[in-house]
Amino acid sequence: MRAFPVAAFAVALVLRFGAVALLPAMPAWDGVIYARAADQLARGEGYTQRSLDPAAPARPTAFFPVGLPAVLAVPRALGLGSALDLWMQALAGALLVPLGAAFARRVHGRRAGRYAAWALALWPGGVLLSASYLAEPLFALGCGVALLPLLYARRRHRVRALCLTAPALGVVAYVRPTALVVLGLTALGVAALAWPSRSASFAQTEQSALKRSLFANRAGLLARSAGIVALALALGVVPLAPWMIRNARTLGAPVLVSTNGGVNLLLGTVGEGSYGAVPPEVDCPHGMREIARDRCRSERALARIAADPVGWLARGALKLADTFGHESAPAYYVAELLGPPGPRRERALLGMLALSRVAWLALVALAAVGTAALWRTRRSAIAQRPMAALLVLAPIAALAALHVVYLGGDRYHAGVMPMIGALAGVGFATLRRERA
Repeated sequence: MRAFPVAAFAVALVLRFGAVALLPAMPAWDGVIYARAADQLARGEGYTQRSLDPAAPARPTAFFPVGLPAVLAVPRALGLGSALDLWMQALAGALLVPLGAAFARRVHGRRAGRYAAWALALWPGGVLLSASYLAEPLFALGCGVALLPLLYARRRHRVRALCLTAPALGVVAYVRPTALVVLGLTALGVAALAWPSRSASFAQTEQSALKRSLFANRAGLLARSAGIVALALALGVVPLAPWMIRNARTLGAPVLVSTNGGVNLLLGTVGEGSYGAVPPEVDCPHGMREIARDRCRSERALARIAADPVGWLARGALKLADTFGHESAPAYYVAELLGPPGPRRERALLGMLALSRVAWLALVALAAVGTAALWRTRRSAIAQRPMAALLVLAPIAALAALHVVYLGGDRYHAGVMPMIGALAGVGFATLRRERA
């Protein structure tokens, strides 16, 4: 209990529940689709194109991930309506506080954990997202919880812990497919940490009764590492099997998570690679079936990348800057709930933007210091606590890689906030120690 950040968690609950109580409880942006889909699922109508457009035919769809609508459908199916939607969002956001503290504490000690907890509790974007119908709070919570078995596993039990983490991340992929990229990088890291050092490999080779060569020893390690990664990915896909079977039967292809990969890849080749409407001259024809249109968009995106690889790389840098360089989406989302445009709404938006962006710059700066601190000393976290360091860095790297390839957007970094908060806690602890 001493390790649990009670005060920071209590403050996080008060701020987030306060936001839910004071702000209008209305879906906006993608949240309109999620809320509509949750209503349909609760009524037993299935996940259909009417979640995207009420006038559309009741054909099955997989355009958006089904995870958040499925979670929101549970209280509706129990007769509680939508009253609990945002309270669940607020609770999910508050639970990121002990998660971030746990990651920071494992990688850099108790003081870093305490600072990480307060950074996440007071994070303005997280408070505003509590009033949203967006998937990031639930994804961040699921991703962080899924990694806990590895975070606390002993070295000899890492592969066993990975076998728990992999299907858990498979479940989280229902919310966002980013979880599968996190799983891939994490499994690679676990496999790499299973390799002994060069000196240990040489000693083992010399002492072997069969006097196997170092090359053969490494070949065996490589095969074992490939097996670890393959096992993890296979276990990660197992929870998605029912959804894939459903998609194969209703859509004609075993879609892993969603069919919006093509449009997101195509949007990443237009303008600065951010979210928006696909220009008609770039998009595929209307009237195509969902799977066919997704494939068509992917093909057009790949053709555009091949035609201008330098431009695509430049967009990749812009998408990375958009995803991590500022935090504006929570403020814009809440502003949409405050009524029609006018002076009052503009003042509120400017205030929320100023608070969110300045706080985010401070968090990013501290996280950069924390990242540097993981490598800087001889007894660094990378050397002494490699698994904890991997679990902090791998989700951020996975998110960055995904959005460099697809489209960028500043709200997406909210999905890895326990890890960013942990790095900020490490950074603040490092600065405090240097000043002491």
